[in-house]
Amino acid sequence: MIERVTIYGDSFADPNWEYIHPTWHGRLKDRWSKTVNYGKSGSGPMYSFKKFYESLPKLNHEDLIVFVLSGAARVYFNIKEAGSEIHQWNNRVVVSIEDSESPASRDSIQSESEYDKWIKINKDKARFAVDTFHDEVVYGNWKYESLLYAASRIQKCKIFIWQLGMEDSYIKTSLNDDYFYVHNETLEEAVWNEYVEEERLIHKFTDDLYYKVNHLTEVNHEVMYKQVAGFVDGTEIPKFLKNVYKGTYKKDEFVYD
Repeated sequence: MIERVTIYGDSFADPNWEYIHPTWHGRLKDRWSKTVNYGKSGSGPMYSFKKFYESLPKLNHEDLIVFVLSGAARVYFNIKEAGSEIHQWNNRVVVSIEDSESPASRDSIQSESEYDKWIKINKDKARFAVDTFHDEVVYGNWKYESLLYAASRIQKCKIFIWQLGMEDSYIKTSLNDDYFYVHNETLEEAVWNEYVEEERLIHKFTDDLYYKVNHLTEVNHEVMYKQVAGFVDGTEIPKFLKNVYKGTYKKDEFVYD
C-alpha cells in the first residue's frame, strides 16, 4: 500500500502555481498526505536525479515515485558564484562559450546574470565540459529511465514516468507493468493537442506560460492525476484531453469534447 509519494521534474511539476487552480500534484497530495514535490522550473534530469539518488536506498513497496523526465540537454552546472542559477540549457552554454559577444549569444541572454559573467570568464572550462560529456548528456535519459526501471525491481516501489518527448526514451512503453509505467503520450504532445485545432499553428509552447499552470489546463491536470491513480489502483489510465483550449486562461473559453 502506498504511503509516500515523491515527485521529480521541471516546470510540468513545479508546485509554485498551485494557488491558481487544482493541480495534478496537488491532487496527489490530497490523497497521500506524505507527498514531497521536488519539481523546479528550468531544471533537468541531472537536478532531479541529484535528489533521487539521496532517497533511492530507502525506497520500498510503500513508495510511489512520479517522474517528469525533461530534456536531457538541461545540464546541471553547479557554479557557486552563480548562486541558485544552476539550471541552464546546454545549447545556451554552447552559444555562450563559442562567442559571448555574438548576436546569437546576446539574443539568447535576456540580461546578464552571475552565470553569464562566469561563462565569459571561464569559456574554456565550459567548452571542455560540454565536449567531454556530450554523449553522456545526449543519451542521459536512456540511463536515467533504465535506473528507474531497476529501482522498481530492486526496491519494490512503484514508478510512473512522463516523457517530455518520446525521442529521448529508449525503453518507451515496452517494460510497463504493475511496478513500472511510462505513459504512452508525451507532455509535448499533450500541450500541443490541448489547443483547438485551428489555433495550434498560432501558439508557441511557451505562449501561455503564465496562463496555463505547469503548461496545461485544469482539465488535463485532472487527467494527469487520474493517470497516476489508475497506475496505482490497477484501473483505467485515461488519455489526455484534446481540443479543449482556445488560448488564454479563462474558464469560459474551454471547449469540452
